[in-house]
Amino acid sequence: MSHRSSTRIHTPARLLALMTALIMVLSACSPMLPTDGPVGTSAPDADRGFNYSTFADPPQPDASPEDIVDGFILAGAGPQDDYAVAREFMAPDAAREWRPDARTVVYTEDQFPNQFSGENTRNVQLSVESIIDSSGIRTRLPERSTESLDFTLEQIEGQWRITDAPDGTMLPAGTVDQVFRPHTLYYFDPQLRYAVPDQRWFLNRPGISSAIVAGLLEGPAPYLEPAVVSAFPEGAELDRASVPVSEGTAAVDLAAEGVADAEPAERALMQEQLNLALGSLTSIEEVALTVEQRELEIPVEDDLPEEDRLDINASPQVESTQVGIVDGELRRQNDQVTLSVGSLPDISDLDPQDPAVPNDADDDVFAFLDGDAEELYHLRPNREPDLVLEEENLTRPSMDNFGWTWVASESGGEATVHAVAYDESLEPSRAEVSADWLASRTITSLRIAQDGARAAMVLDDDGERGLYVAGVIRDSAGAPQGLGQPMRVQTSVELEEVRWQGPDALYVWASSEEEPMTPERVTLTGGNRVDPALLGLLNVSVGEGQDIIFAETVDVPFQNLATDAWVANEEIEIRDLAYPG
Repeated sequence: MSHRSSTRIHTPARLLALMTALIMVLSACSPMLPTDGPVGTSAPDADRGFNYSTFADPPQPDASPEDIVDGFILAGAGPQDDYAVAREFMAPDAAREWRPDARTVVYTEDQFPNQFSGENTRNVQLSVESIIDSSGIRTRLPERSTESLDFTLEQIEGQWRITDAPDGTMLPAGTVDQVFRPHTLYYFDPQLRYAVPDQRWFLNRPGISSAIVAGLLEGPAPYLEPAVVSAFPEGAELDRASVPVSEGTAAVDLAAEGVADAEPAERALMQEQLNLALGSLTSIEEVALTVEQRELEIPVEDDLPEEDRLDINASPQVESTQVGIVDGELRRQNDQVTLSVGSLPDISDLDPQDPAVPNDADDDVFAFLDGDAEELYHLRPNREPDLVLEEENLTRPSMDNFGWTWVASESGGEATVHAVAYDESLEPSRAEVSADWLASRTITSLRIAQDGARAAMVLDDDGERGLYVAGVIRDSAGAPQGLGQPMRVQTSVELEEVRWQGPDALYVWASSEEEPMTPERVTLTGGNRVDPALLGLLNVSVGEGQDIIFAETVDVPFQNLATDAWVANEEIEIRDLAYPG
């Protein structure tokens, strides 16, 4: 889609009114979101009342059709009283039928063409940054995306009013953080080892706890759906539409179907999922789960059979010790100290690069590529390296916590994703991971999250690169089967490599031996941070839950980011560092 080619000239008075309305919206809204760090761990509670206010003006007497449509769009920033001001721009029947919660179109410019496209129909062209759907899922759109919207108007008692409008609201990108609040729902990997985050956007108004639970019961976002499970059966719903919070307790009352007869272990998992979803609201200290207002007995953990006891990690964190290469040998790096790895064979003749290590493995095992990036090896103490894959243009290995090493290869301009078992007890020991959307695309970087349910990728589509996250589909034993439909993540820098830095945070960059390159920290809710550029950037090492970021350049092997500057330690010679994962 392309930028619109036509523009509309506002009269000075009318332009002033539009600008004033937007300025009042922005100035009345105090910042409520952190600019850095994981989202969803300490969100303020909106159940106590609105944390923002808007000053959307109602329609003025004898307003033109153009003014009515513009006023209606601007009033979409005010959800108070079920968008009462926006409904004033509509005829009574249209106001009753309009569904503002269907979606929100987030647009990037404060002026929009509004012109007749037919008898009593006005057309609006918006430059669209993203769409937030009725479940709170925010989809970022490619740059220069536009959307065309039609509004039908009639004169009612001499005043123009909208008789037909698209369901949903429209919101300037600069006000999203005031009107909506990012929040994290949680689902589970099929083996119930990890809680998998699912970032959503909910209106920041009283009743946000109800919206969170309703969203949780609807199920995961499309990109996660094939990769995760929920404690709640399909079709589970609230028996009462609200989730009231009183004296720190959120009362979640569910309909009986599929819930009342749940096994004890299933009920415990439901409670755990609700605790995770609502626990970040500061007003909630406890979640009381009932079925049609009757208490649902939740078993005490010690009363469950050992195989049913929950041991779910909601915030996986990798070890701080990294793996790297010195003079053709694999070494470990613990902060400023370089350590040898005992009993490893000599691999210098393979010209090793791109080493990797899992965070959760029963024995010492590493992966690396040869100097041509055409051979993948597994390496263990006291035995020769195992050649486990030969393909062209292999990406840096990523070792998950389920016994698998992941790489992507490229041949003929098309990517293939491979998973090779480093856990030698697994059968089969190798799988090609299918995804129909990889056709005619290549992968420059592939990383599996610690929860094992999400893959982050830099995709190259005929020279245009983008950052994507897709669900990892596994069988009941954890063996990789496929990748779900990907979700695009917004970035602002050149892309080649990606690493996970937290449950909802990624770090991206492109390497260059001659040019300064800028790395960027990206969150799945859109809170990005650009870090200082580095001349001759070759590699960056970040890990989930680890605060320290290391970078390697042509001239300086070892440096770390301190506040807003890179600090070099020229006495450390290790290169090609990688945190576990």
